[in-house]
Amino acid sequence: MIHNKTELLIYLIRHAESEMNQKPELIAGRSPQSPLSEKGKIQSLNLGRKLNQEGIKFDAIYSSPLIRTKMTAELVLKEMKISKDMIIEVPELVEFSSGDWEGRSRQEIYTPEILQYINTKGSLFTPPNGESQLMVEHRASGWFIKEILHNPNYFDKTKTIAIFSHGLTIKCLLHFVMHFDDRLIYRIRLDNTAYCKLRLNREGWFIDSLNETSQLL
Repeated sequence: MIHNKTELLIYLIRHAESEMNQKPELIAGRSPQSPLSEKGKIQSLNLGRKLNQEGIKFDAIYSSPLIRTKMTAELVLKEMKISKDMIIEVPELVEFSSGDWEGRSRQEIYTPEILQYINTKGSLFTPPNGESQLMVEHRASGWFIKEILHNPNYFDKTKTIAIFSHGLTIKCLLHFVMHFDDRLIYRIRLDNTAYCKLRLNREGWFIDSLNETSQLL
């Protein structure tokens, strides 16, 4: 429920480069133990400096509990002079699970036959013992509805909210908000530490930016 005076500015922030991101030949999936690379730490600090220079002040900060995302959030907040104690860990914001395929060679797994099957199943495709795109959207958007859209602490107020998460999870939240074709999820570019800025007010949703990466230039 959105009241007449409610104005939410939401930053969906992808984590910085992780050690697993340095191995694009492998299927990363959730990779819960993968920390940030040295480059990723620098990316996080740069993002924090940019947001601080722009005078951004977060009223609420949510983060996936996976190490690469929490490290990103903590380094960003350090540069923004915001206490990391503000971070609320949200299990629903973790990356999708690629199940038995995690850590395996993309070339080995993604054969022409498998790719054709994935394209046929679309958002319903589920890796062995993993999650489908639809499953990710259901868990992430379910939390988003309850904690952000239906949070009485945000009614009739202006709030700036940071959500630190992962590539596919953020794209699923964008899909929930924008209702675009499922197939476009994998055509949206979202670089490490890129953010998407969304606004919600009495007139509905507005997308102010997608894959904002000026801090990386």
